[in-house]
Amino acid sequence: MSPVGEVPLGQDASITCSISTQHLGGTFTLQQTSGSSRKTNASSTNSATFNISQVNFGNEGSYQCQYHSNDSGRDFSSNFSDSVRLSVTVPLQQPNISLTSPNKGLVWGPEGAEVTRGYSFVFTCSISSHYPGGVFFLVSSGLNNTKPAVDQSASFDFPWAEYEHLGNYFCVYEVTLSARRFPSNKTPSITVTIKMSLLPLVSSVAVVGPLLLLLVLVGVCLVFKRKRRAKQPNDLVQTQLSVRVHNDHENSTNGDDEDVYQNVDPMHTEKLREEAGRVEEEEYDVYGESEIIEDEGHDSDQEEETSDDEADYENVTQQPVEATVDIYGDDEDIYQNF
Repeated sequence: MSPVGEVPLGQDASITCSISTQHLGGTFTLQQTSGSSRKTNASSTNSATFNISQVNFGNEGSYQCQYHSNDSGRDFSSNFSDSVRLSVTVPLQQPNISLTSPNKGLVWGPEGAEVTRGYSFVFTCSISSHYPGGVFFLVSSGLNNTKPAVDQSASFDFPWAEYEHLGNYFCVYEVTLSARRFPSNKTPSITVTIKMSLLPLVSSVAVVGPLLLLLVLVGVCLVFKRKRRAKQPNDLVQTQLSVRVHNDHENSTNGDDEDVYQNVDPMHTEKLREEAGRVEEEEYDVYGESEIIEDEGHDSDQEEETSDDEADYENVTQQPVEATVDIYGDDEDIYQNF
């Protein structure tokens, strides 16, 4: 049989039958074992060729040869030959594969295509074939997408690139004829890697940057206010002492019958300075603490002032004692005590 093995659909084929005999001038028969096809061919030699034009799927099957001869009015037939099989195939060219990114998220590197995560990319499979109406397969590890061919091409869209899309991709074209599927050879593979997008990082920096700057400014303001408030306790002590002396001076001016002596207690002054030192060491809000300290200092001043006035200021009025004077004589004593 020629060609041997598979015969492309639509191509011509031929089967040759031969025999070794001395009775030439006989007839060869070609019988399709799996069908009803039967052909005969008379030959003056020991062989005959059967041609099959434009092979189709109906010609597919197994064939056997048999030889018939007539000698002196007697018919002689040989046994059937060994069978040969005629297989019909559909020759398909190798398709093409291409990769693009509509929003420019694709970069070609030494190891293949690099697609930015979050960007879209498109695989396009195409073929030049005499057998339209087929389908394209886009195959990768864990992926097998199918699309019908339109104008002998198909596009596979990936609107959002993710890390699960990395891998090797190739296309296969397939047609179905006479209830049989005929695939093409696969295309060369395209290796796809997914890289991280810099856009979220830039966006994070754009958002966090102003916040950090704001925090720095707030910190500077707090430090400045703390230093400014740290200078106020000394002024507070001096102001309280001035008010104390002024009030005592008014009390001494308004007294009619008693003498007032003003003494400033050194221990009281030291207490005020210790309270001022504690204000400088506080870590929480300066304004709220200052108000609390001022209230407590004012109350303690009133209590201590009351106790100091009782202990430190003393007016002593001594009554003069006069001696007994004898004015009227021995019989009458007059005593006057003031």
